[in-house]
Amino acid sequence: TMNPETRTFRQVDIENATEADRVFSMLMGDEVPPRREFIEKNATYANIDA
Repeated sequence: TMNPETRTFRQVDIENATEADRVFSMLMGDEVPPRREFIEKNATYANIDA
């Protein structure tokens, strides 16, 4: 669980619920090729703190 003393809540607004559902289903689904293609195509937009 997240520490209540240090966690931060952020409000998320969904402008296009249909598109959000499509992307969520693709990323969480069983089919790997579409997920891999999406990740490779959008990896440059990721903000990774590594």
